[in-house]
Amino acid sequence: MTYHRAIGPGAREALADALRAEFGPVLAARIIEAEELDFLWDARVVERYLGQHFVQDTVPGDGSECGLSRVAIVSFFDGAWHAAVCVADGDGDAVTLLWERCCESRDEALAAFERAV
Repeated sequence: MTYHRAIGPGAREALADALRAEFGPVLAARIIEAEELDFLWDARVVERYLGQHFVQDTVPGDGSECGLSRVAIVSFFDGAWHAAVCVADGDGDAVTLLWERCCESRDEALAAFERAV
């Protein structure tokens, strides 16, 4: 199932601009890089469930396994399109970024999104 968000990119772009205004372009770029998962997840415009995600180092039955899912997303943040695959928890929050690709256009990001497995 593919989900399309109807929220415009204005607020997300304002956040990137505010970071640059407050911290300068170099530090803002470092903040965005360090928090890339959160920015991409919050800026997603399309998402698709790819299946359950299993953690290799858990022991079955020890209570450490939880409902993790792999989710493909397309995001528009800081003037660029991104395609990515994330791991999300049962509450719908992103946990980790498995891969991300910065794309030159929306069509390129959607093509990478469609190929995501």
